[in-house]
Amino acid sequence: MYEEYLNEFMLQFQKMPEVFIGGGAVILFVLLFLLRGIGFFRFFFRWYQRLIVIAALCALGLWMFWIGREHQIFLDNKTLGDFRALEQVNVRINGGEPAELMARERDVRKVVGPSFELQAEVFDADGEVVNHITRIIRPGCSKDIMISLPVLAGGAEGFVVPAPR
Repeated sequence: MYEEYLNEFMLQFQKMPEVFIGGGAVILFVLLFLLRGIGFFRFFFRWYQRLIVIAALCALGLWMFWIGREHQIFLDNKTLGDFRALEQVNVRINGGEPAELMARERDVRKVVGPSFELQAEVFDADGEVVNHITRIIRPGCSKDIMISLPVLAGGAEGFVVPAPR
């Protein structure tokens, strides 16, 4: 049981080490706060130093929120305006499992972090790779975004469209 828990912990640490490092920093600040009665630690907890620690903890919390935010990415392979749906496209997000989308299909993937890498391979009717696209996308504070793959393959900049409700 312990080994399974340890293996799961290590897998999570490898996926998001910054979250664990930030959590360790918070634990360190809490321990310093609890040990403030000891002469050496009393130095760290004068009133202005408390304000600095509180500001640092708030900044750390905002940073952890920013890097740990989860986004739903809708991959849309439908006709949009002048851009026709692609015959077949394989899309990888952050090098994960490929999403194989045929014409007029949509898929949803979840990512964590302030940005992600999208890799798309566009195929023709014969199954040959026509185009290979790699983009870094920053969704910002939005929870859901939709990426129009025909617009992306066409080279236009407006490939991020409003997500469906």
